[in-house]
Order: sequence, then structure tokens, then C-alpha cells
Amino acid sequence: MGSLSGLWGLPRLLRHYGATGAGLPADDEVVFDAPAPRVREACDALRRGAYEPAQELLAATREAADWAARTEAAWAVAAVLLHDPGRLEVWRARRPGDRDLALVRAEAAVAQAWEVRTEARASEVSAEQFFGFRALLTDAVPALEEAVALNQGDPTPWAAVLAHDTGAAAPRDVFQDHLASALALDPHNWAAHARAVQYLADKWHGSHEEMADFAERAAAKSPADHPLRGLPVVALTELALDERLDGDEATAYGPVAQHRVNAAIAAARALSEAHPPGDPRLAAIRNHLALALIRDGRPAEQILDVFRAIGRHVTAYPWSYLGGLPVFLEFRQGARAQVAKETPFFGGAVRPPEAEVAAADAGGARRELALVPATVAQVTEAALLTGVTYRMAPLVGTGITLVEAAPSHEPAAGAGGRRPGLRRALLGEGDLVRLARSFSNGEPWPVLVVSRVSDRYGLSLVRDHAVVTSHFWQGPEGIPAQGEAAETAAALVSAFPKGDERRVAAALRDPGTDRAPLDAALAALRLPALPDGYGERYEVLADHPKARLVAKRTLRAALRESLRDDPADTSRELPPLGL
Repeated sequence: MGSLSGLWGLPRLLRHYGATGAGLPADDEVVFDAPAPRVREACDALRRGAYEPAQELLAATREAADWAARTEAAWAVAAVLLHDPGRLEVWRARRPGDRDLALVRAEAAVAQAWEVRTEARASEVSAEQFFGFRALLTDAVPALEEAVALNQGDPTPWAAVLAHDTGAAAPRDVFQDHLASALALDPHNWAAHARAVQYLADKWHGSHEEMADFAERAAAKSPADHPLRGLPVVALTELALDERLDGDEATAYGPVAQHRVNAAIAAARALSEAHPPGDPRLAAIRNHLALALIRDGRPAEQILDVFRAIGRHVTAYPWSYLGGLPVFLEFRQGARAQVAKETPFFGGAVRPPEAEVAAADAGGARRELALVPATVAQVTEAALLTGVTYRMAPLVGTGITLVEAAPSHEPAAGAGGRRPGLRRALLGEGDLVRLARSFSNGEPWPVLVVSRVSDRYGLSLVRDHAVVTSHFWQGPEGIPAQGEAAETAAALVSAFPKGDERRVAAALRDPGTDRAPLDAALAALRLPALPDGYGERYEVLADHPKARLVAKRTLRAALRESLRDDPADTSRELPPLGL
């Protein structure tokens, strides 16, 4: 009977998998540690040599005593300057003795040391890496001392000191003094507590029991809705990553009793459920909670609920320990598949998210627009079977038609007894690149899809059903080599011959992550400017006076339309096939 029951796994997966995606952003909308908008804007300006936005941001967080925001801003600005020490020194020469810059320098100095060591296990770190790690930690001491001296009353530099203590193997009494200094200024400082958990971990300078005790005490002393209530689940990650526990069958967490594991998970779940999905303040707790639920063998439905709550706020820690973003996506996909396979084929339905998920955290972070050098009628005729509802508008005098998906005009999921998600599973996720592949098939004209996916802008060139090339601006780490940029530029200019290949290549190598490089690339291709609000608003063509809405069409309707003299006439559409 068991083997017969197992035969239903694949049919259930095909039937229900699409529905499990409700409340989840698409894979390519997920990035590690996506910064707050104002932080991203300041960092983009800094990459172009404008220091003022970063200075203003850091000063504002200090004046507001918003230590969580100050920590995020300092880390992000330090990351920008980490590989550009010349710019850091220029800033320092312009503003000697600046307390905010001193904080950034301290964070950058410690981060540089940890980058050399990497996050690998000690057994996988070379002797040369350890030597460089220790040397850079020694070099960081003056910067840390300056940051503490200039930022009296600010706990943020003390958190950087605690990260230094862990790597430098500071004596226990020194560590305790530094932790006390941080907590005297902010008793519930998240960064200080999280770094103390690292110091007290068994792999560093403490033990599993000591680390768990510290996390539980901190949670008990924190306000009811504070992220620190979930700190014990962060400590569970350190246990989960201890390779010596892999063979322990009594508990997934070795020496820590199961009742303490259960309590940590229960507290983190309660905290997560008390806050809206996608709340960035709970991002760290929810990411650790997802791993804890997986490690402890909890029901897939519980795990999927946490992935929905995470949304696009995926944190590098803990996933970078396990292999990075691909591992996060693999675990999330596994939870979806398990929920689908456990849902009865007949009469069963995937439970929808209990809480409404903001569009930006549930697949709505994608903002896409296609530029097609063809008329509206030509594009309509080419797009037979779309699987989505879309909107088109002509740019008068340019020969360009703009196309966007129009999810606001989709019928409600499951309406009329339809099976939501099956068509999506069979035809693909339905984004504009896939749609462009469909309506460019066999056509003489190219399609350029511009995208904002989470906090990254990009473009994709689609021609005759194939993606010819694509590029996303991802900051200095993602700058393409000169040859790669030239190759991409050549492909773009071959599709839009009026473009300037050298200017396009220069735009592709811009280190920014805002919209400016995309606008520069379009200008270099001699393409029209994007509509006002693109990248900030969804469905920017909705208010266009000449916009035309084209409803999704079934296979039968598409075949009938292809035989009509007027392909735009949909009044005699046959009943749907029921996909």
C-alpha cells in the first residue's frame, strides 16, 4: 500500500506545485542582504564619487540614535569602500576627525580581515590566509580605537570591536568588558548580541551550552516584540553547523536538550508570526528559523510559511555557511515540493498564506517593460498563447511599442473551479522575458526587456525565441570585464544599429545599482527614455492614454484568433480548455 501511495507523488506535485508559490518572490528576485532604499541610494552615489549622501545618512542615524539603521548603513558603506581604499583616504582627507567616517573605517578594517579568512571551516583555511587574517586584525586596532573615541555614547563601534575580539582570540575578561560597554549604551543591541554569540560558540572561544545560555538570557531580558526574543534560534545555527553532531540520533543539536531546541524554535515562530511578512527587522531571525525547522525535521508546511515570511529579505548568514543563495533556493524549492506532494490529489488544496504579503516581497518586486520596434498590431498578432494578461502602448513618433504584464487584471486565483498554478507550472513563471521569447518567435524585430528585480536593474535582449544577451548592474563586484562588456554591447547594437557601441559598453561597466546606468545604456542605443515612474511603480502603462489591454488566451482561443482576419477581435472566444 505504501508503494501505491507513493505513486501519487508526481501527480500531486504537478497539480499543486504552482499554488505553493503564493507569497514567494521568484528565484531571480532574491538577493542576499538587500539594503534599505536610502542605504542603496547612498552607496550608489558613493561609487560615483559623491560622498554627501553617505555622510548625510550616517549623520542622520547618529542624531536619531537609530543604532540598528546606523549599523546597516556603516556596514554597507564600508563594503563599498572595502576594495577602494583610495576613495576612503580621499574622504578622510576631506573630513579629518569625522566620527561617522571613523566608524566606517573601523568596520571596513575588520571586514577586510574576515574576508581574507573567509567563512570556511578552520580546517579549510590555509596558513597564508590565517597569517593575513591576523595581520589585518592587528592593523585594524588603531581604526577601532579611533571609532570608539570619536563616537562616545554610540554602541555601534563596540559591535565592530566584538567582531575583532572573536578573530583575535581576545581574553574572556577583555571580551566581557567590551560587551558590557556596548550593552551599557544599548541593552538590546542586536549586532552586539549576535557577535557575542559568535565569540561564545564552541568553534571559537566558548561552548555549546555557554552560547545557548547567553542567548536565552538575552531573549528573556528583551521586550516582547524585540528581535532578540529570537536570538536562541541563531545559536541553534552554530549547533546545526557542527559537523561532529551529524551522527547524533538523539537530537539534531547534540548536547543541547531537545526541550531547549523546541523552546527556541517556538519563540522564533511566535515572533515571526507577530510581525508582517517581509519585515526587514525580523529577516535574520526568520532565516535562522527556516534552517532550524529544516534541521529539526519539522513539517514542510511550517517551513514554507517561514520562507513566505522571509520574502526577499534573505540574509547571507546562515546560508553562506552552506553554499550561499543556491542552497537557500534549493531548500525553499524542497519545501514547496514536499507540501505539494503531501496535498491530496482529489479535493485537496494548498493552504494559502495566512497573512497578506506585500507585493514587493511576494513576486511583485519584479518591474519589467519590453521595448519592441514594431507596431501594437504586429505585437498583438505575434502574441497568440501568452498565459498572462499584458498591456501595450505605442510611443508616438518612435516606432516603439512598450509592453508590460498586467497582473492587476488577472482573474482571482482558483475562480470558477480552475486549478491555479497548473498553467503557470506548464508554461513557466510568466515573466516578460519568457513572454518576449514567445512573441518574438519567427519575427524580424528584436525585443529589449528592461527589468528591476529587487534592487537591481538590468536588460535582456530577446530575438527569435532566444535570449541573445542580458546584463544586470550589481555594484563593483559585478562589473564585467572590458571584453565581456564589449561583446554584450556589440550584440545590443546589432539589434539596434543606431546605437553607439563604445557608449553602450561604458554604461554596462558602470558600478551603480540604481537606474542611471540603464538610462545611459538606452540613450547610447538611441532608444526612447522610459516612462515616468518606471522602477518605482508597478504597471506604469496603466495610465497611458493609448494603452491597450490584452487578456490571457487559451490555446483554443489562440488558434481561433490565428484564423481570423482581425486578430484583435476576441469577442467569439471559445470556452477555455481548463488548463
